[in-house]
Order: sequence, then C-alpha cells, then structure tokens
Amino acid sequence: MSPGAGAELKHLMSDVKSKTAKPEGLDLKPKGDKAETLDIKDKGIDSKAEALNLKALGDAIKGAKTGNRQTIAIWSPKISAVMWYLKKTTPEFSISDEARVILEEGLEKKYPELFQRVKEEMNQS
Repeated sequence: MSPGAGAELKHLMSDVKSKTAKPEGLDLKPKGDKAETLDIKDKGIDSKAEALNLKALGDAIKGAKTGNRQTIAIWSPKISAVMWYLKKTTPEFSISDEARVILEEGLEKKYPELFQRVKEEMNQS
C-alpha cells in the first residue's frame, strides 16, 4: 500500500525553506558594533548618496559563488511574452543568457560603483 497524499506532500516539501530562512553558511549579522561602509551613488531617478555595507557585499558575493543564491526570479508578463517569442522565433536563443546580459548592463548603468566593486571582488578568487 502506498503512502497517502499527505505523506507524499510532506516528503516533497521537506527541503523547502521559508522566505525568512537564511541560506546555510551565511552569517547575515554584522560583526562588531558598526559595519564597514563605502560611499556609492545610485544613478537612478533618486540619485542620493548611500553607504555600501561591505559585510553585506561579502555575504552576497559568498552566496553567489557557493551557489546558495545562484538564481533570481522575475515575474513580468511583458518580459515573459517577449522572451518566449524570441525563443520560438530565433534559433539557439537562450532566455537565461539574454536576461543575464540585459540585467548586468542595466545594473552596471544604474549602480556603477557597486557593480564595479562586485566585479573586482569576484575576480580576486
């Protein structure tokens, strides 16, 4: 006799983490009284100076390198329609590659100092 639907669902959901669960191996709490900072500017509409939290940057880079945070998800019907149209009409079109290029270019334009710092830190190891 096979297990019931509840047991099967429980088995499938055992590895699912809540949105509030922090990724394993990342210490998201700053050490010491104050996090080290670097001034950056957002070149977006509200261009005001912000401080780059180097602890958070280190955790983000560590998470990206170890695969704990390797993917992101975006919900936009417009983007979905454009990407799937291109996928169906362009030989060897890759939605992931195209999204990566567009996001990297956009982030580099909007947050040049932060993007440059991430590139430098990721190239060091």
